[in-house]
Amino acid sequence: MQNSIAVEASLFPFPCLPEGMTLSHVIELVERNARRINLGPARREVLLRLIRKTSPGDWTASDRDPVCFCAQQDLAHELGITDRALRNHEQGLATSGLLEIDTAANGRRSGRLLSNGRRLGINLRPLILMLPRLIELDAAWREEARRCQVLRLECSAAKRDVKRLIEHLLTTDPTNPALASLLHRRSAWPRRYSSMVDAGGLASHLAEIEALGGECEALLPCAPKPSGRAVARIPAIGNTNPNPSESCNGVERKGEIQPTGEAEHAFAEENLARERAGDATSLRELNWLTPEMLRDLAGPDLRYYLDSLCPGGLPCPRSLRSAVFHLLPNLQISEEVMNAAAAVFGDFAASLAVLVIDANRDHPVHPIRNPGATLRRFTRLQEQGAFNLAGSLIGLRARRKAAP
Repeated sequence: MQNSIAVEASLFPFPCLPEGMTLSHVIELVERNARRINLGPARREVLLRLIRKTSPGDWTASDRDPVCFCAQQDLAHELGITDRALRNHEQGLATSGLLEIDTAANGRRSGRLLSNGRRLGINLRPLILMLPRLIELDAAWREEARRCQVLRLECSAAKRDVKRLIEHLLTTDPTNPALASLLHRRSAWPRRYSSMVDAGGLASHLAEIEALGGECEALLPCAPKPSGRAVARIPAIGNTNPNPSESCNGVERKGEIQPTGEAEHAFAEENLARERAGDATSLRELNWLTPEMLRDLAGPDLRYYLDSLCPGGLPCPRSLRSAVFHLLPNLQISEEVMNAAAAVFGDFAASLAVLVIDANRDHPVHPIRNPGATLRRFTRLQEQGAFNLAGSLIGLRARRKAAP
């Protein structure tokens, strides 16, 4: 790698940042990806301090390199280390191909112009040449972080499914001999995901949860099995019999829902365990919602994920939930906010709330600018019994119909 950087340096004596990039972008890339280029915390801080001591304009200029002229003893004092420790870090960074040490024989960094057009100091030109690799590492890290977020949300939702299935079994068949084993295996799951540092570990944990959910489902009498996975009696939106009227902000609208005619896309019944627990999350007002309508109400981004998860088919509650989990990073909605919403709404209603938020980002009068804050507000209203999810969906449907 150092040889390729040397070749590039000879071809481009004064490389500069790509168009649109600034010094602050370089600092962010180094901060996020230092561990991926084998920089420990102390060496990373030295490199960042050297970067910040350069002139921002030098990074985009085509006639000079970014060079740190700060005296070694001053830098060491600012970093709280000895001069020798600083020299060791600088040598290590040079060996890693992140900088070049162009100092005088006595170590002086005066900034004096040399015969080759370079200046005395710590030259950070190699870091500019390494930027494509840093950008590639950063993109891979972002994608891995996104996958991990989706998998953590899937794991949490699957655990809620398993919990409700076991609670239902305890109510309907408390003497079932398999219950002890199911409860023991569930209790062995980690409460947090800090020990699962990559997507592979989370995917394995999700498969374990879903396997246990499938066993629970198989023990339920007449349990619906639309996908072979733990569906946990997710609320229905497959009832195609329209209500005589639906209210949105006090305005009645006649139901105009047509049957789908496809039983495989009907949804399971509403969560009985939550109703028995007195949960205020009731979705009976949504019995007019069909899979076709759900897809039509979704915004372009959510529809893309729905189509990816259900190629050639219509969405079901589980695919809607998974599609919403994939959408959350785009909306900058955190896992904590989504899990809090699911605890209050239930998984399906929380997914519908996110659908409403996403679809109203382009509202002609009151567009949603901060999806995360909006979901938190919806959750507070739901806790107070003041959130009208059905009305929001009906209003969205009316706007979709009125659109040219």
